[in-house]
Amino acid sequence: MTDLPHDKIRLIGKYRLVPKKIGNKLYWVREFSNRPDHPYATHRAIRRCSTLELVFSFYDLCVAKMTYFTENSLDYTPCKMNYRTGEIEYCEEWDMELLSQNATGILIDLRNLATITDINIFREMCSWLEQQKENYGNRRMLRAVG
Repeated sequence: MTDLPHDKIRLIGKYRLVPKKIGNKLYWVREFSNRPDHPYATHRAIRRCSTLELVFSFYDLCVAKMTYFTENSLDYTPCKMNYRTGEIEYCEEWDMELLSQNATGILIDLRNLATITDINIFREMCSWLEQQKENYGNRRMLRAVG
């Protein structure tokens, strides 16, 4: 683990992953006492992929979702819910459960995002998000002018 950045080490800790040799590759695996181990990623993938890509992979999000949110990463802030207070808190990427669209505050739960399996529905969602961001920007400009 000495070759991994701090955020990836924290991600491994969050998911309680342990290294395990499978075949000729080193995988990061979650071990369960009552069911088979779940391999999350190879060590090579943990080293090479961005933290955002790893989190999206752990949530089983497809490449299209990963690409959209990577390309638009400046428009979104990672968040999680504080289970004690029910409040949404900003957090580091490795710890996120939600994304908040900066302009509008719209929250996107990664678990719900994983349920979208039709690419056309995902594209509609992206268009809607872009429209909401644009509408918010237009409202702010009108207030500034008026």
